[in-house]
Amino acid sequence: MEKAKVTMRNWEPYVYDGEYNLSGTADVHPRLGRNVYVATTSTLVKASLEEDVLIYETRNTVYHCPLKYMMVSPYGNVVQEYREELARLDTSENALDRIIAAAAKMSLGEPEDTADEMVRKIRALQETGQQEIAQMEEQEKQRLLEIAGKYEDCVYIEVSSVHSGSKLAYHLGDAVGIVKPGVHIGMFQDSVLYMKYATEEDPCALDFRYFPKGFGDVMETYSWSDNIKQAVIKNQKGHSLIFNHEEIAPGETKVFTPDTHKQGLFSPDCCNGKSLFTMGEEDAEKED
Repeated sequence: MEKAKVTMRNWEPYVYDGEYNLSGTADVHPRLGRNVYVATTSTLVKASLEEDVLIYETRNTVYHCPLKYMMVSPYGNVVQEYREELARLDTSENALDRIIAAAAKMSLGEPEDTADEMVRKIRALQETGQQEIAQMEEQEKQRLLEIAGKYEDCVYIEVSSVHSGSKLAYHLGDAVGIVKPGVHIGMFQDSVLYMKYATEEDPCALDFRYFPKGFGDVMETYSWSDNIKQAVIKNQKGHSLIFNHEEIAPGETKVFTPDTHKQGLFSPDCCNGKSLFTMGEEDAEKED
């Protein structure tokens, strides 16, 4: 069977104890969905550099990684000593090693007039690449908002990752926008949070939260603000998922109402008036 081909953005390669890996955002992954972050690929089979594109092949997938789309600030969580060690791979005959060395040098603040040809090549390509990425992200935002605009008082999620969450588009009254997920790591149960607070400039607020359960296939909401009348969920995964006890097949879109939601927790910062810590004027006077 022919391997899937995936284009990566904001990617970075790395190696530890001789084991290579790759992370970044995949445009369309056959199993994970659209614009999903891949934290770590499977074992490398082979890699090559062809016309300023790193071809990174694993057992099941061929990742196309244009140098212009490489992460601008790589190895942000790697200690300096190890980055210095990676930078010494610049003498390798392996193109992947030289790219890793260039990324390490960039993270260490290699000067603009560096003698490293790979660093100079990547930097020359990245300005155009970042402009293209920004344009693609804006197009993706408008696509999501257009779909959400077809439903009244809704949130719309194309689910590609249950545990880390996928972007949420909202259409509440006349307000539209995008909310990125936050993840709360709990001792017994993690949760994915979508929260937007009202401001003077933008009075629209929302609170939408769920527990990711099982092996990443189950979403169970525990907070659903009153201004959300519909949750529109599209399954972008390669297998079925469960949202509030109802199955959604791969590629299927289903609409849910608050009737399917059971309040699991009270939140002191929710925007729907259900806070446990709301105090009236009379109570405030008694406290004095």
